[in-house]
Amino acid sequence: MKIKAYIKQAYPFYYEDYKKVFILLFGVAIISFLFSYLFEPFDVNQAEQKISSLWIVIVHAFMPIPIAIAYLIILNKTVKDTSQWTIGKEFLQLALLLFLIGLSSFFLRDFIYTNPDNWSFRYLWEEIRNTFLVGSLILMIILPLNLERLLNSNFNFLKQIGTPSSIIMSSNSVHIVTPIPGEQFEINMETFLFAKVESNYIEIVYSSVTGFGKLLKRMTLKEFEEQLNPFPYVFKVHRSYLVNLQTIKSISGNAQGYVLRLKNFSEATIPVSRSKIQEFNRVFTNCNKK
Repeated sequence: MKIKAYIKQAYPFYYEDYKKVFILLFGVAIISFLFSYLFEPFDVNQAEQKISSLWIVIVHAFMPIPIAIAYLIILNKTVKDTSQWTIGKEFLQLALLLFLIGLSSFFLRDFIYTNPDNWSFRYLWEEIRNTFLVGSLILMIILPLNLERLLNSNFNFLKQIGTPSSIIMSSNSVHIVTPIPGEQFEINMETFLFAKVESNYIEIVYSSVTGFGKLLKRMTLKEFEEQLNPFPYVFKVHRSYLVNLQTIKSISGNAQGYVLRLKNFSEATIPVSRSKIQEFNRVFTNCNKK
């Protein structure tokens, strides 16, 4: 049960910034090269080598970079809601990536070694095993340590802002213009809870006498946010969420950032991304002071 709960913990999705991903992969390649070149952890038969040992180490260290970039680009396009990313999903995707790298190392054997058994199951297993032996440092050590670091960091931020207090509500009705003629609508800021991206639409959630209601509108979150600029308590907490800070009931933390629970809405929680935490602290604290 503890393992199941652990793998379901929220974890940041780091793969949207390709520049940072490339820098990270290049750094890992350098470390892998130095480790393999200096310590020679794997036995090799030099008589079978078609190229020098130095070039073999370089190939194995840097060959994973284009494979990883291609894989992570595909992953980035397929993950629709990064707020649902967990440490378990991170483990699984990195394990699959290591498997692909090991498989690629196996296919390169004919270019590196003159061994008639290059295509045997023995060498397939050997290449995949060796890849996992190197990659296990990331899977078994770095990921758990990074999760702990993020949790501690976000809990410390939470201590700075304390618990939500009552914020003076503003009763204002706003006329919202959409890109679709004839679909303009009114939103009462006293009842507005949050808005979220829903495919090519945004879903606007508001409180009502019966609980809460929803509107689905054909516009972007940015277009909606710009029209609510006069209201300082409306804040974009995540690339997919815009929240009325007046309606926050409680704030907790996880490795991705903060998690908000709203008054009159117990159906789900709202994520605050790590990149927004400091700005959220400032805006939320200012709202509490008023």
